[in-house]
Amino acid sequence: MASVSFGGLASGLNTTDIITQLMALEKRPRILLDNKQVLIEERQSILKDFQSKLRTLQLAATDLRSVTLFQQKQAVESSDATKVSVSSNSGAGVGGYQVEVQQLANAAQRTFAYTVPAAGDSITIEGHATAITAGMTAQEFATAINTDRDARVYAAAIDERTIVFSRRETGFDDDLTFIDYSGGASALTEDRAKERAGRDALYTVDGVARRSATNVIRDAVAGVTLTLRGVTTASGPITVSVGAPGADTEAITRKLQAFVDAYNAAVNAIRGKLNERSVPDSRTKEEIANGVADTRTVTQKKAGTLFGDRQLNMLLSTMRQSIYSPVAGAPAGFDSLTALGISTGAVSSSTSRDTLNGVLTLDTDRLSRALASDPNAVRDLLAGVSGTGGFARSFERLIDESAGLTGILSTRITGADDEMRVLRRQMEQMDARLALKEKGLQRQFTALEVAMQKSQAQGNWLTGQLAGLG
Repeated sequence: MASVSFGGLASGLNTTDIITQLMALEKRPRILLDNKQVLIEERQSILKDFQSKLRTLQLAATDLRSVTLFQQKQAVESSDATKVSVSSNSGAGVGGYQVEVQQLANAAQRTFAYTVPAAGDSITIEGHATAITAGMTAQEFATAINTDRDARVYAAAIDERTIVFSRRETGFDDDLTFIDYSGGASALTEDRAKERAGRDALYTVDGVARRSATNVIRDAVAGVTLTLRGVTTASGPITVSVGAPGADTEAITRKLQAFVDAYNAAVNAIRGKLNERSVPDSRTKEEIANGVADTRTVTQKKAGTLFGDRQLNMLLSTMRQSIYSPVAGAPAGFDSLTALGISTGAVSSSTSRDTLNGVLTLDTDRLSRALASDPNAVRDLLAGVSGTGGFARSFERLIDESAGLTGILSTRITGADDEMRVLRRQMEQMDARLALKEKGLQRQFTALEVAMQKSQAQGNWLTGQLAGLG
């Protein structure tokens, strides 16, 4: 049965307000638990963010030892890619080549006037039948042909009354009627004036005349694919240049810059929280004891959660040392990342805050010189020799000790979960005690009100009796 509160009817006291104030005093330890929970959750959230950034950094380090990153690459360039574009997927013959294009390859075409059929029919083109349904539009007919992998032609609906068939292969064909078709007499009427024969591409390489059924040519220059895009009769020959094999400076620079960016993102995030001081509670002990509200915002209450954290400071110190520490087995002069232009910047009288905080920079000019002088030494420094050693592997292990499944951060994140479980049990137990305390106060004040009501009633009776005697 729910308890009944008389709310000061007999005593004149605001018992409800009194109970509320008494319970506010009793709940102060419970509020402290709430605050502690907020701080634990905040710390855990920050550590998870650090862990994510460190894993991104670890992946960036892994990329530095990729086998494909250090494969030899040759620069293949065209002096005018709008006329002749070039590419190479393997080794190519070093040197320069003069390419002239007199004619591009194309496919034979036949053009037809299209009439929407009143009834179903079938058209056979190059021995392959395509059904036409009643009411089918030119676009629908073209789509039916183009989506049929067994069809021998492509169809283009120029408008709702014109269909152009093109053979699926480019190249010369001396038979203008090579696109055989039958059926569909009610739907197709050919415009013979627009019939067009297929042509081969005509071009020269270093003055030697050649021809090709397609515009993509793989056998003209060793290891190079030429894609003919325009004739050069007006502009003159196109120069195709093939450089000597060497390190892919651009790709290596991108990967090292990605590593530097990931490193700086992790360092800045961790350093920011290490330097973030807590915002003190401005209340006096007496004000806190009297229940004066804390005026700090939630963000201010969370500030300084990891200020000066020893483990995180050690992690940053270890990461910084790894950039400068010699890598075992690396070639002389290429035994640390500084040889590749990676550092925290030169120390001077105007040393920046980033330098002091260990933020890295990449000197691309120094990296280019290192790759030009000894690309194999750069590879051995980053990726190791024969799949062992190297900066990347040692740095991956370093990060794994902190951000891995059994690393320091994972242990602390899991420990925060354990803290939260203990804290929640304490909160549940305290809530139960507070509920009992509140019910006890309600019973006591109810009993007080009942007793005072009885006392008042007895006093009124005695007053009445005395009045009767008089």
